[in-house]
Amino acid sequence: MKHLIFADESSTDKLRYMFIGGIWIDEPTYLQVLEECKNFKKDNNWDEQTKFNWKNVSKKTLPQYCKFIDIFFKYNLQFNCIIIDRTEIELKANELKDPELGFYKFYYQLLRKNSVPNIPYYIYLDRRTNREPNRLERLKSFLKQDTHPRNFMGFRTTKKGLDIKALEFVNSKSHELIQFSDILMGAISYHYNKRNLRPGASQNKCELAQYIANKINRSDLVFNTGKNGYKNLNLWLFKSNKELVIK
Repeated sequence: MKHLIFADESSTDKLRYMFIGGIWIDEPTYLQVLEECKNFKKDNNWDEQTKFNWKNVSKKTLPQYCKFIDIFFKYNLQFNCIIIDRTEIELKANELKDPELGFYKFYYQLLRKNSVPNIPYYIYLDRRTNREPNRLERLKSFLKQDTHPRNFMGFRTTKKGLDIKALEFVNSKSHELIQFSDILMGAISYHYNKRNLRPGASQNKCELAQYIANKINRSDLVFNTGKNGYKNLNLWLFKSNKELVIK
């Protein structure tokens, strides 16, 4: 069965925690979700091209955003996210001193750890400008390669590469699944980076972030499920050998 991944990144500026995350979904469910989103916009008299975006959460849009995120939970969608702590990890700390390469190494970790061989994947990333034009082709080639980690006895084993049918940039305005990712990461970032505690924090964004936390029976969105997390929200704080402590 064909599977799709819709991914995005958040808080790529100077905040402590940066996020790369996406939604893993099979094609039949994807088609159902698309139809649901289409009907949702129609029922609210919104244009089909209306884009849901964390930065546009306001008093006026909050009720619709809560209902929109309800669709994510209704279909029990899987959201996987890798969290990078800038105080512990320097993106350009690699052999080429290239932060863009460091960024895509984390994209590799996210996609590889949360996908399985022998399933055809079609991966769509929110469009971004790269210094090197061949980043996606290189990422695709590495995802498809077999790896040879050592097992607990020290012997080399083989992990089969992924079956990547497509890996491309798209405009998130036309992809509601990327919009789900944008909202979820915006909410998670709001809690992880303690923006909800700042003077003048947006009350509406605080309410939406808390609404999402309540959906999974948590008091907040600051938690770490590790690389082998669970539905609906798998938040993998990339270690560091330190415990998860938010200072």
